[in-house]
Amino acid sequence: MNRRNRFGLWTSLGLAALLAVGAALSAPPARRNAPGAAEQDAAAQIGKQAPDFTLKDVNGKEYKLSDFKGKNVVLQWINPQCPVCARVSSTGLVEKMRKELKALDKDVVHLAINSTHNMTAEDSVKYLKANKLEDLVALDDSAGEVGLLYGAKTTPHIYVIDAKGVLRYSGAFDDDPNGRKTERLNYAVNALKQILAGETVMPEKTNPYGCNVKYKPKR
Repeated sequence: MNRRNRFGLWTSLGLAALLAVGAALSAPPARRNAPGAAEQDAAAQIGKQAPDFTLKDVNGKEYKLSDFKGKNVVLQWINPQCPVCARVSSTGLVEKMRKELKALDKDVVHLAINSTHNMTAEDSVKYLKANKLEDLVALDDSAGEVGLLYGAKTTPHIYVIDAKGVLRYSGAFDDDPNGRKTERLNYAVNALKQILAGETVMPEKTNPYGCNVKYKPKR
């Protein structure tokens, strides 16, 4: 092979390598602890009956979603170790949401669900006391079955179910993922207002932000 051909070969190989590196750098990073395909196959779908579930609270009392039949329900996935959960709780945003929900509907149910696989009931109790919250907290840490059933991606991830048991909203806590706004739209409050007015919920779905739900790793 003459010098010109060798030069052309090395140039082609170098260009191919650069393109491969560029493609690798531009590819989106892999998400850890995400439900993956399960979130796409989740039974919970907007506009359909929210799937029933049974969970126990921090005191061992059993709750079913069907226990709240006839009531509007807000589900909120939590993880006391998640800094985003800590932010929305410690700054009073969760309590503000609760008060606004109750002002709209005194019978509304706010249920916090913890699907973190390596957490104890005591961890959840400490979190609630530290942030002066009085939610019903259901533990889903054994296998995260309910989180996977609903396709919960992050903490927090919010779901709003109307009094007929239909899932009407799924997504972010509010429109301020970076915590920098002075005025925020809380999506659960927004959804409940529209439900009570007999309106179509808009938006009915947003991209949830926060830490990935720490489901139990599959072996």
